[in-house]
Amino acid sequence: MPKFYTFGLLFLIIGLFPNVFAQTFTSSNLPIIVITTGGQTISDDPKVNVKMGIIDNGPGNRNYYRNPSNNNLPDPFNNYNGTVGIEHRGSSSQFFPKKPYGFETRTEIGDDLKVSLLGMPKESDWILNASYTDKTLMRDVLTYHLSNQMGMYATRTKFVELVVDGDYKGVYILMEKIKRDANRVNIASLKPADNSGDALTGGYILKVD
Repeated sequence: MPKFYTFGLLFLIIGLFPNVFAQTFTSSNLPIIVITTGGQTISDDPKVNVKMGIIDNGPGNRNYYRNPSNNNLPDPFNNYNGTVGIEHRGSSSQFFPKKPYGFETRTEIGDDLKVSLLGMPKESDWILNASYTDKTLMRDVLTYHLSNQMGMYATRTKFVELVVDGDYKGVYILMEKIKRDANRVNIASLKPADNSGDALTGGYILKVD
């Protein structure tokens, strides 16, 4: 059969039966983040309150989203199990098939709740970076790691698997959101009276978007 017809037949089969080639996500060596929206739509703004759990059985142990030894149920949410406010983040990246997310860990009534996720220092603001244009998923992670190794703060990161409402989204990078904090960008907060002289010296956070 000519190659043209072979490829044409292959694309036709994939188009008609996409689920034949889909993989069912069951487990990973990486921590697994599970988000349940309760039927809500995650959009750019505002954040919506949803449930989030993290499965992390520790180094060298398998993390199960569907555990065959437990009726295909997930392992317990043993790193975090609670409420988050979540939204899509980014500008042009929101149009990619694999979307990035920003979220805040919150109390049941919606107040910010500082927690430690996967061993990172306590805070409430976090990012799930899709890294769609970097197929290696390594550029940001490696750069930030080298900076921290040299003693200069950069966002801490952890690779994770992401599932939203039972839909496997792929490997993401859980990251600290850049903000003023003793464990992040450790600079003083300016007060209204700090408007001249030495009071204006120090560090600043600039965003170029």
